[in-house]
Amino acid sequence: MEFLSDDLHNYIAGRTTKAPAYLDELERETWVKVLMPRMLSGHVQGQILKMFSSMMQPTYILEVGTYTGYASHFLVEGLKPGGEFHAVEINEELETIIKKYWAKHEKSNQMHLHVGPATEVLESLQRPWDLVFLDADKINLIHYYEQLLTQLRTGGIMLIDNILWSGKVVGGPYSNDKDTKAIQTLNDHVAKDNRVEQVILSVRDGIMMVRKV
Repeated sequence: MEFLSDDLHNYIAGRTTKAPAYLDELERETWVKVLMPRMLSGHVQGQILKMFSSMMQPTYILEVGTYTGYASHFLVEGLKPGGEFHAVEINEELETIIKKYWAKHEKSNQMHLHVGPATEVLESLQRPWDLVFLDADKINLIHYYEQLLTQLRTGGIMLIDNILWSGKVVGGPYSNDKDTKAIQTLNDHVAKDNRVEQVILSVRDGIMMVRKV
């Protein structure tokens, strides 16, 4: 399900700050070589992530589920000098392409990749996170949320991607799969969680912005 017509999407994209040229190369390589290229964030969502990061000026940023690393380039933009950006990716076959394009970023020396299951990596990788971008497997979303909320600093922001799941969260003939139910469960859980305040942004496939209070 597409929320915007192609014409409206192109209108928005054409009036959004362009991504660096090397990210166009990454996007092309992702579409040619990697399964499920639609998982790539795209430059409109990327620019939103960049603005969040730039406004917050975080010291510690975490991305869970980095795929080919496209979103990383935007998230790291606001990172303070001496700060740390950490990304977790379960698919070891993507490590080469991630590092290839990370090396083109001026803050590449502050960017750290951890390959393995997120639940295991997060146990050993604990920081007072300022900004978290959660874009991992949907079945374990609520587990990641709880695990990360304990590490997120008060006032920190967690951004959770694909939270509308092509509109299936509101029901329909294709809404009984495990991923949809997991996302619905998380959405309902966060809505009742008095440790946070939250809003769902209808950007691409939906981003939930969660602030720890």
